[in-house]
Amino acid sequence: MIKILNTADKSSIKIIRMNGAGNTFAIHDSRNNQIKVNEDFINYLLDNKKIKKFDQFIEISKSENNDAKVKFWNIDGSEAEMCGNALRCISSLILNKDDIGECYIETIKRNVKCWKKNGKIFVDIGKPILSWSEIPLKGNNTMDSTIEIELLSPPCDLPKFSAVNVGNPHAVFFFDDKTPNIFEVGKSIEENEMFPNKVNVSFAKVIDNKNIELNVWERGAGITQACGSAACATAVASANLGYTKRDVNVILPGGNIEINWQNDDHIVMTGPYEFNGEDIINISDYK
Repeated sequence: MIKILNTADKSSIKIIRMNGAGNTFAIHDSRNNQIKVNEDFINYLLDNKKIKKFDQFIEISKSENNDAKVKFWNIDGSEAEMCGNALRCISSLILNKDDIGECYIETIKRNVKCWKKNGKIFVDIGKPILSWSEIPLKGNNTMDSTIEIELLSPPCDLPKFSAVNVGNPHAVFFFDDKTPNIFEVGKSIEENEMFPNKVNVSFAKVIDNKNIELNVWERGAGITQACGSAACATAVASANLGYTKRDVNVILPGGNIEINWQNDDHIVMTGPYEFNGEDIINISDYK
């Protein structure tokens, strides 16, 4: 079990480094000993080069009713509600350590079932939220559908987008031909007036009814090699638009994620996860 050493002259923590399809995580297991993770702590780690750059910092803590509770922190210090790739990594640690077949992880918005089968980790993200107010969106909230929406004051020529919440909010844009540079316009879309809590931005191209190419600007993190929740949201949006079936392969720069939007409306995700190492970080100078 991970220990935090606190003495008059030493304070150290162990950080586990993992990635899911290239989406990188720094993970601290504080189920026995907690550290106070907040925006200042994330900035301290990055500014002082205590650790290699990561997409998200994950804190694992005890849960009263589940196997663990997790919090996701973006590199800008903001807290995220959901991260599918991180959940695969975290559940692999819990399942392998405890030698169990399934576990339940508590997040801010929902409890998530994860299980191991044939060497793969599966994550049940739950049902997507498609209502205007619950995503949430600002603007013409008299509209019934969130499947095709015009973006207010777009930064470039963009098609209509689909809005989906899978524990966190997503705006999914589908392109037939040339796609704008998401690096150049992602942040302005993330912070568009339509999204009171900001939004994860996905630029997608449908290859056929079983495969989608995807690039993601992750809220609070920027460009990422992969985003599990974005893959889930894109699969839902694509099926609702009739572009693909409900069982699809989402191709991201860092790897492929398989999404099955089941008949009970639960979204089940599986994909790669890797252990990249451990670091002992001295934080004695953290105030």
